[in-house]
Order: sequence, then C-alpha cells, then structure tokens
Amino acid sequence: MDSGHQKLDFAMQVLLTHALKSEAGFIKQRYPLAETVTRENGQELIQLDSNLHLLKTGIGLKLSQAAMHQLENPDKFDLIVHFGVSGSLSDDLSILQVVRGTIFSRPDFPNLNIPSPRIFEYLPISSVSFFSSLVAITDEKTRESARVGGAEAVDMESYSIAQFCQERDIPLLAIRCISDRAGSSTSEDFKKHYGEAAQILQKFLLNNILNKCH
Repeated sequence: MDSGHQKLDFAMQVLLTHALKSEAGFIKQRYPLAETVTRENGQELIQLDSNLHLLKTGIGLKLSQAAMHQLENPDKFDLIVHFGVSGSLSDDLSILQVVRGTIFSRPDFPNLNIPSPRIFEYLPISSVSFFSSLVAITDEKTRESARVGGAEAVDMESYSIAQFCQERDIPLLAIRCISDRAGSSTSEDFKKHYGEAAQILQKFLLNNILNKCH
C-alpha cells in the first residue's frame, strides 16, 4: 500500500463485500469481463479484474460470517471494502448521506475499533459507529435500545466483516449510505430511498476508490 499518496497501489488485491445483489449492479456494469468464481446458497464471488473481487454474502451476521470464512486464501487480500445501505440511529445523519464505520458493535459482543486505512483519510465522509442488528429495526423502542451504546448507524453485516478483518490483520474500509431512519418509519423510508442510496454509494466507490485501483 502506498500510504504516501492518495491512491491505491495498482498491484493491491482488493475484496469488495456486500449483502444484496442490487447493491452492486452498477459496479458490475463497469467490469464487462467479470467472471463468477463461486456461486452457492445465495452467496457469490465474482472476479471483476485481476486485482479486484466482489463477494455477495447475503443478509445478516450469520450469512456474512459464513461467506467470509468460506473464502479460499483470504490472506491474499491487501484490503477489504465493505459497503451497503444502512439505517440512521442518529438525528445528525441524513438519508442519502455516505458514512464510514470505525467502531463496530453487535449485541452481547465486545466493540471493535478499526480505523480506516490512512490512505483513505482524504475521503469527505464522516466516521461513525456501526451497530449490527440481528433483525431489522422497525420500532422506536428497539431504536432507542440500539442507540444506548452510542451507535449512530445500523446494519446487519458489518460486525462480522470487521471481526474477520481484525482476526487476520487485513485493513478494512467500511462505508454505507443511509437509506432510512431506523425505527417506525423504516419500511416506508427504505422503499422510497433504497434504490437511490445504493446508486449513490456505488458511484462514490467507483469515483473515489475503485478508479484508484488502476
């Protein structure tokens, strides 16, 4: 990794991880020569180019953890970029805002503090605490419970990715776009904003990160 410059080393092996097929459709269109490596039980690993892979894990901590541990030779990756949409637990985070996670939590597990690699300090996005919920947050009581530990955004996969990276000492950049206010309006917000949030995040990835892999 060339930390002295605001770009990625062209030889760097990068793994992108996401949960939903529709979170990565725009990215896959940019790599017409992409080849599927494995496809099993809703999980899919695609080689986009010689130094870039894309892993669809499926939704939830259990599936994302399984997908990561089924990777062959994961230590070949110099960087893992985890991306997806997220609910906002903080009134300071607005819908369609892109954020990065640096603190990761889940129920009954210790918090993980994993700063983004220094090479990404230039990214114009806020650093927040991600909470990985076992189920979607769709009521105010559960929202307040999730906020108790200081979490600012909620998802269902990032903790397992962060734990995997920490165990193997692989640098992690976790970024998400806010698609809803986690709580009583989750369903309505998600239906209204999901598509745009997913597209905004993919364009951000392409323009600020993936275009710097070459």
